[in-house]
Amino acid sequence: MNLAGHLAGNLDAALALAEAYGPEHRRGRPREEPGPGAITEALRLATNTAPHVGDRSRAVLAEGGAALHTAFTHLVDGELDAGTAVINRILRDTHAAPALVRHNGGPWHLHFSPHDGNEAGDWLADLATATAVLAGGHDLTRLRVCQAERCDVVFLDATRSATRRFCSTACQNRTKVAAHRAREAAR
Repeated sequence: MNLAGHLAGNLDAALALAEAYGPEHRRGRPREEPGPGAITEALRLATNTAPHVGDRSRAVLAEGGAALHTAFTHLVDGELDAGTAVINRILRDTHAAPALVRHNGGPWHLHFSPHDGNEAGDWLADLATATAVLAGGHDLTRLRVCQAERCDVVFLDATRSATRRFCSTACQNRTKVAAHRAREAAR
């Protein structure tokens, strides 16, 4: 993957937020309602720290996660116009615009949020921008949906060979066991 560090972290966070709030099934089971730490854990991927997220922002970020999952699913299915329409809506709604910022005297880096006090909007602007960079780039072919039965998780294949088929080893093992049992039953 050729994304710069900050954008790569935001893309990882976007995928994690989408996984928490989007798919109907995760790893062979119906998706359960995410716990209160799901958003913090997703956003930690962008910042390497546990950001504080207010209660009002949680609902907006949950909706944003579901929208990002919809966008990722469209992109994986080759429905680029539908996927980019969802991304563009998030970018428009959050007033995403590039700006160089620094935190607590640290190095300057690029954000895409207006930093206008709308915590959820700021996060979604950054996550949607990272998703837009992926959608408009060569690495889009590495965006995949897990091939395991009853799993709708979207993931980014970062392997050298670009042949990853499952979101996790749990899904890979479940699929292999099912295939083995099917072969044994056919004997």
